[in-house]
Amino acid sequence: MAAGPIVEEISFHGWDGLRLSNGIVDAVCVPEIGGRLMQFSLGPHDYLFTNPELLGKRFTYEEHAGNGELINWKNYGGAKTWPAPQGWDGEGQWPGPPDPVLDSGRYEYETNADESSASALMTSPPDARTGLRIRRLLNLEPASSRMQLDLSFENISERTIRWSIWDVAQMICSRADGQLNDDCWLYIPTDPARERPYEIMFGEDNPQYQLDLESGLLSVQYQGIVGKIGAHSPAGWIAFADRQAGFVLCMQFPYQPEAEYPDNGATVECWTEAPGAPSPIPIRSPGYILETEALSPLHRLSPGKMASQRITWSAAYCPAPIVDVTDVGCAHQPLRVDIDGGWARLNGVFGCFHAGRAQIECLDEAGKVLNQIDLGPVSPLRALRVDAVAQLNASTRRIRVNILDADGTYAGALASVVL
Repeated sequence: MAAGPIVEEISFHGWDGLRLSNGIVDAVCVPEIGGRLMQFSLGPHDYLFTNPELLGKRFTYEEHAGNGELINWKNYGGAKTWPAPQGWDGEGQWPGPPDPVLDSGRYEYETNADESSASALMTSPPDARTGLRIRRLLNLEPASSRMQLDLSFENISERTIRWSIWDVAQMICSRADGQLNDDCWLYIPTDPARERPYEIMFGEDNPQYQLDLESGLLSVQYQGIVGKIGAHSPAGWIAFADRQAGFVLCMQFPYQPEAEYPDNGATVECWTEAPGAPSPIPIRSPGYILETEALSPLHRLSPGKMASQRITWSAAYCPAPIVDVTDVGCAHQPLRVDIDGGWARLNGVFGCFHAGRAQIECLDEAGKVLNQIDLGPVSPLRALRVDAVAQLNASTRRIRVNILDADGTYAGALASVVL
C-alpha cells in the first residue's frame, strides 16, 4: 500500500528544497531558483534534466540578467512557467530567458499536507517588465502517479497586459553512461485535417519529426538536433517516453477550440538541444534535453485580474508509442474486441496512473452493468496487458476496462468499445 501524501523541507544538492511524495511518485521543488520543479520521479525513474554544472549554485540578480543573451542564461533544468509569446520586438513579447525575476528569482512558498493530499504553492516576486506575478501550485493525491499543476498569472501592473501561460519541462535524454539516448520520444496528437499539423519555429525540418498522416500522431524522436516545433493539438495531451527504460510521462491540459493561442495557434511546442550541436544562434547546451511545452490561450488581463491553467502530469511504466491518454491511464495498444458467437476476446496494452484494480464491464444500451470480470491489481510501476474473454448476451452494447482505486471505488474508464 502506498504511503499517505507528505511534504517536507529538504536540502536538494545544496539548495533549500521541498519534497512532495505519496509513496509512488516524488516531486522536488526549489522555490529559490525560479519556483522550479527540479525533479519528478516514478519509483526509481527520474524524468527531469538537472544541470550538473549548476547544482547548488546561487547567483545575484545582475548575474542572472547578464547582457540578456541566451548563451548567458543560467539553465538549471527542471520545469518552470514563463509568459508567451517569447520575442524581442516589443512590450507584448517576453525577451527571455534569461530573466532574473520570473525564471530565476526567489519565489515565496507555502506547503500543506493531510491524509488526502500534499501541496506546495510557489509565488514569484512581482515583475515590472511583464506586469506579472506567477503562482505555481503542485498537488499530489494518495495512491496515484498523477500530479496537478495549477498555474496562475496575476496582473500586478496598472496597465492591461496579454500573455499565455507557458509551462516548460526539460526531459532527460541521456543514457546511464551520460551519452545521447535516441530512444526518447515525444508523442503529440495533431489535427490531421489541418494543412500544416506542425510548424518549424527554429532550425530546419529534420528526421526527428515523424508524422503519421492517417492518425495525425506526431512522434518526435530525440536525436540531439537543435530545433523547435509548434503544433495545434486538440486532444489536450502529450506523452514523453524513454523507451529504453520503459517509462512514460503524460501531460494533460485543457483545449479551447475558439480561443486564440500564441505562435500561430500552437497549444504545444517542443525544443531539442545537445552539447556541441550546430545551432543558428549561439547556445551553450548543458546536456541532452527535450523540452515539453504546454501553452494556454492568450489572456487579456486588466490591472488586478488573474488567469489560470491546469496541467496534470501522470507517470507510468508502459511500452511506447502512446496513442491515447485518459485520466486513469495511457494506451500503447488500444482495446481490441473480437467477437465469436456469444464471447468476446479483449486485448490491449496500457499504463495505469492508479494503484488499485482493473476490471472488465459489459453494459447494455442504458449503461446497466450486465457482468464484470476482475483483472487483478494494477500499479503505475507495471504495464497492464489485457488478454481476457468475456461472455456476451443479446443486450450487450459496450465493453469497458475500468480502474478502481485501492478502496474499490471507481476511478475511471481506461478504455471503452461500442459493439
